[in-house]
Amino acid sequence: MRSAILLSLCFLVCGLLPAQQVPKAPLTFAVATIKAGAPDAVAVTQIRGNRFATEGTTFVDVFKYAYNVHPEQVVGGPGWLRTEKFDILADPETEKRPSSDQMKAMVQQLLVERFHLVMHHEQKILSVYALVKTADTPKLTKSTADPSGIPVVGYNPSGELHVGNATMANFATFLQRFVLDRPAVDQTGIAGHFDLVLRWTPDNFRAGGGKPGDSQEDASAPPSLFTAMKEQLGLKLQPTKAATDVFMIDRVEQPSEN
Repeated sequence: MRSAILLSLCFLVCGLLPAQQVPKAPLTFAVATIKAGAPDAVAVTQIRGNRFATEGTTFVDVFKYAYNVHPEQVVGGPGWLRTEKFDILADPETEKRPSSDQMKAMVQQLLVERFHLVMHHEQKILSVYALVKTADTPKLTKSTADPSGIPVVGYNPSGELHVGNATMANFATFLQRFVLDRPAVDQTGIAGHFDLVLRWTPDNFRAGGGKPGDSQEDASAPPSLFTAMKEQLGLKLQPTKAATDVFMIDRVEQPSEN
């Protein structure tokens, strides 16, 4: 018994027992500038190298990026959250490009520190779109990018969405962020990262508000969004209702510009 105790003491003193790992402190922005944006500016959110940058974005625009939500999931707060626009430029403490999750966590912290955001979560039954597979084999291109890298997206309001290095959950998030009028949830069960291109004709781009093919003018135009999803990707958007997380804004303030 005495020898066993001495041996244990030796392990502790000599440092041979594995030390408890100290969790790393989360990344934060070393410098962040928030300025009033032009009222007529088109909202742009970009990751420029390791920098987070926006132009003409409202608080809700930034919030939906940080939390992967649709504006319908942001409840309460003053009216300016959805109307006043800001330009944000934020540099992280590291020169290495943060991961997607790290960048979003830093933006979440930015909202707390600069907008003094206080909120709580609730669940509500909302109308959503479920992203699901069709009976056909999905037409998806596997991405060759680093899976730990940040998913990329390019959107054209005339009906074009380019997505790179994205999971199906990422794709659903991009759809609800740029295209859909309600939240979207991934129910495909498809794993992996993909590069996707989706082209469709929005209703407001159709001649006379009609359907594609109603006139010679748009006979060669891409189909509607729902048809394009099936034909081009082998996926579909299924309207449904689901218990969905919502964020209740308890307190928020206008940010200072420094």
